[in-house]
Amino acid sequence: MINYGFGKDFKNGLKEDNPFDHPKKKLNKKNIFIIFVILLIIVSIFGIIVKYKIINYNPNNKDLTNLEILQNDVEKQMANEILFEEATVTRIVDGDTIVVNISGEEKKIRFIGINTPEYTTKVEYYGKEATEFTKKMLDGKTIYLEKDVSETDEYGRLLRYIWIEKPIKINETEIKNKMLNAILLSNGYANKVKIKPDTKYYNYFSNIEKEAKNNKIGIWQ
Repeated sequence: MINYGFGKDFKNGLKEDNPFDHPKKKLNKKNIFIIFVILLIIVSIFGIIVKYKIINYNPNNKDLTNLEILQNDVEKQMANEILFEEATVTRIVDGDTIVVNISGEEKKIRFIGINTPEYTTKVEYYGKEATEFTKKMLDGKTIYLEKDVSETDEYGRLLRYIWIEKPIKINETEIKNKMLNAILLSNGYANKVKIKPDTKYYNYFSNIEKEAKNNKIGIWQ
């Protein structure tokens, strides 16, 4: 039999030096290392970008789309958390006091956070206009009552915010258009009052009243 010089050495060589064996394994390890380095670089760049955005954050920047989206979600969540009580308006007492029917019972409601001029036993300037406006907005209609902290005032009247339509979210636009307490302020039929602990919308009411004053509307003429 002709010996070509391979024999045992050939077998060992094939085992140790096969180009399709160990070099392939070395190549895989090298690729893993390269991928790791690339990922490390990407993470580092991302960190630098985030740090730059935080340092250069400007709350007045109108291009902060993500911030606006977050705020919008928060406002919607706030509206979803309100426990509304549905009622039907049966009588208007004056601009900030009404009588409603809740599940067959009549209840007197005093609006939270505002005060309209008197138009009952005592008649004050713009009291008639405020009362007529509330009557126009509410008489015979279904409304949605929101409680703050207190259940009633010293006269036994329920203290409530009066929504003529349920809000989609809680912001100044929704409040001005859908809550009668704020609508009365916006149209100059009332002034804001702060009686703790019922102050949930006080800051909104302050802004709305300020706008009515600046525009010299209603009682601010």
